[in-house]
Parts: sequence; C-alpha cells; structure tokens
Amino acid sequence: MWKLDHVVSASDVDAEEQRLAEVLAKAGYDVGKLSLNALAQQVLAERAKAVVMSIGIEPSNWPHYPLGNGGVEVRFQFSREEDQVNAKLALA
Repeated sequence: MWKLDHVVSASDVDAEEQRLAEVLAKAGYDVGKLSLNALAQQVLAERAKAVVMSIGIEPSNWPHYPLGNGGVEVRFQFSREEDQVNAKLALA
C-alpha cells in the first residue's frame, strides 16, 4: 500500500467557506446560523480526489482530517507505487 498525504491550507479552506456562504446566502439561507468549515474541508478533499481521478487513478482510500491550523489533510492510499507518484504530481 502506497500512501500520499495532501494538505490543503487554512487559507484555501477559508476561501471555500466564504464561497459556500455566498452561494447559500443567495439561496436564502441564514448563513450566520451555519457552521461551514467542515463542509468547506469536505468540498476541498473531494476536489483533491477529483483531480487524482481525472488522470485515471482510483485511490483505494482517501479519508480527510481537519488540521489544528484550520487546514485539511487528505490521506490517499494507492495499490500501486506508480499511482502514488502520478497523484503527487497531479496535486502539486
């Protein structure tokens, strides 16, 4: 099993959280009552997975974890070393 830890910065999470807030506010939601940080982290983790899958690589696992600094870490696992190397290049 080959692993790749991909970290998304807190500033990227904050920007995604703001984008989600704007979209939801336009849809009529009271975003002041919503906690969007976890959703923003999940969206960015799924976006990272989509980048990997767009080059034809299917990770065997890809859990994501919040970081204490506000970022998010996606822990990809691959069955082949070549997939891990190519995913790392795609996410760079």
